[in-house]
Amino acid sequence: MAVNTRTEYTLRALLTIMEKAGDPISAAEICKIESLPKKYIEHLLAGLKNAEVVHSLPGSKGGYILAKEASRINLFDIMKAVEDVAWELSCTQRGDKYCRKGECGLDIFWNDLTGELHQVLKHYTLDKIYAIRQKRSAQ
Repeated sequence: MAVNTRTEYTLRALLTIMEKAGDPISAAEICKIESLPKKYIEHLLAGLKNAEVVHSLPGSKGGYILAKEASRINLFDIMKAVEDVAWELSCTQRGDKYCRKGECGLDIFWNDLTGELHQVLKHYTLDKIYAIRQKRSAQ
């Protein structure tokens, strides 16, 4: 499964927001800390806001905060929010032009595998991802 920049950059932004422990952080500050492109991050943050993963607070002291506890934000929901469909293995769901629409007999397998992958992605919450990153940084 190839994770694209949408998910990687979104995770980096969310982990930066998480580290602020409830204090709002601007998109510009996130981009400065993580060396990310501001327009792209603003677009990704809008998707996260629509999916109710983050809240934005207006004003000079405003910015982004997590909309819920990090333990309740999972990788599957993050990827859906930023429209990264790398987890979608079913050719019929992706609209693959080479898909024979079930004639090959593999559609049941791909759907089953997609379901399993959903469960794995749901297992990894933002706080677990943060802990893994912290453990690696400490080594």
